[in-house]
Amino acid sequence: MAIFSVGLLFFLFFLVFLYFSRKKHYRIREKIGLKGPETHWLLGNLNGFIERKTKIGHDDAYDWFIELHEKYGETFGFFVGRQLDIIISNEEDIKEVLVKNFSNFSDRKEPEYMEGSSLSKSLFFSRYATGWKHSRVAISPIFSSGSMKAMFATVELKVDVFLNVLKEKSQRGERFDILEDFQALTLDVIAKCAFAIDSSCQTDRSDLFYVQAKEFVKNIDYRESWITTSGLFLQEFGSVWKYLYRFSGMAKPEKPLVQGLYDLYQRRMRGESSESVDLLNLMIQRNKRKQNADQKISEEEIVGNCFAVLLGGYDTSSTALTFLIYLLSKHPDVQEKLFEEIQNVKETCGINHDSIFGMKYLDAVYKESLRLYPPVYHAIVRVCLNDITIRNQFIPKGSCVTTMPYTVHRNEENWKNSNEFVPERFLDWNEKSSLKWIPFGVGPRICVGMRFAEMEIKTTVVRMMEKFEMSVDSEQPEMITECDGIVMKPKDPVFIQLNER
Repeated sequence: MAIFSVGLLFFLFFLVFLYFSRKKHYRIREKIGLKGPETHWLLGNLNGFIERKTKIGHDDAYDWFIELHEKYGETFGFFVGRQLDIIISNEEDIKEVLVKNFSNFSDRKEPEYMEGSSLSKSLFFSRYATGWKHSRVAISPIFSSGSMKAMFATVELKVDVFLNVLKEKSQRGERFDILEDFQALTLDVIAKCAFAIDSSCQTDRSDLFYVQAKEFVKNIDYRESWITTSGLFLQEFGSVWKYLYRFSGMAKPEKPLVQGLYDLYQRRMRGESSESVDLLNLMIQRNKRKQNADQKISEEEIVGNCFAVLLGGYDTSSTALTFLIYLLSKHPDVQEKLFEEIQNVKETCGINHDSIFGMKYLDAVYKESLRLYPPVYHAIVRVCLNDITIRNQFIPKGSCVTTMPYTVHRNEENWKNSNEFVPERFLDWNEKSSLKWIPFGVGPRICVGMRFAEMEIKTTVVRMMEKFEMSVDSEQPEMITECDGIVMKPKDPVFIQLNER
């Protein structure tokens, strides 16, 4: 009884301390001249998510942030629990933070609990001062145009399997959620291209590799994971979350996935050959060519980055493909224009890596789809390493600066008729001079695998267009999207009708 009383007293004391320290901390937003939504003493501004979901029935943080920009301006303050996020959307602010002053904003915000994950050793979260630049220099050449061309044949083979699966389902008259098939395809592609692993997940959903990857991604969703939810607003526990991670829903599927990657790495180091051009093999060969130990990347970094590529290549690419195919199915005029381009290229020079990347209308469709539906809608979050003033706005050390691709892409000042699907807007667009299209991020920490994702998505679309004419299923509801904490996805299954050409 005495122990219970002491514990209860300690808990009450902690709540009182938390209440007053948070209230004092929240004044910082006003002190630096920023507006923002009213704060909850514990959740900060996260209570807005809860209230909005209760009101409309699903999570749409991205549309909510558009409304917040309209109410508080292009720059405002938002508290994620205790953490101050300065939300920006102006193109000049984005350039100042993510490009010109990169040295002061070089680190992504890593949730404390992720320090217990192998992802903390990857390019996702590694800090500039502790090895990010070293890993980036080591890994970037692996995604060069030469490596992409070498992997192209592998991508084609996996897409062939995918097309056969679709053909069989179509002939059976089966209604199916195409997102699930894209998830199997992208995992199969990344397993082969990154690790030379042949997965059977496209034809067998009980494939262990597929089941574990899907379970891990599912538990990143704050609706499924207690550690993701609690870690968002209880930053005071600090590194304690690192040790609690092992009890989370993410840790269970991560352990066998990462152990499998370690085992594969060890087999390769012992001399097991791989004839394919894969990510793991390329990193190992690069290490062997470097004489200086400081130029090599560690075993932990290699495995961590392999795990990051696995997850990034699986979830975001499958979602991007789903939205793109949905848009084509909704717009038969665009689909017909794209089919004509594919046929002309096929007759002129054949379908290959170079001809796919040379298709201008395909590129416009690809960019417009990612403009409307950037899978990682709030990807660009950077920690301010030192006090700094940018364009008359003071940014304190330790705060985060965030820009959301979705809000930038849906801004009428950036894109006329921003909610409409108009691929033609990209036909004469100067990509190098604009920060208005940022689905892969901006600056030195831009997504290292974006060219691979582009190759995979475009190849899949071209091959699908060759085989099928697509339309929206008669029972398909209008597209409603929701967020799972990181990735924007369709709320409902996406049923596409496929008719063989």
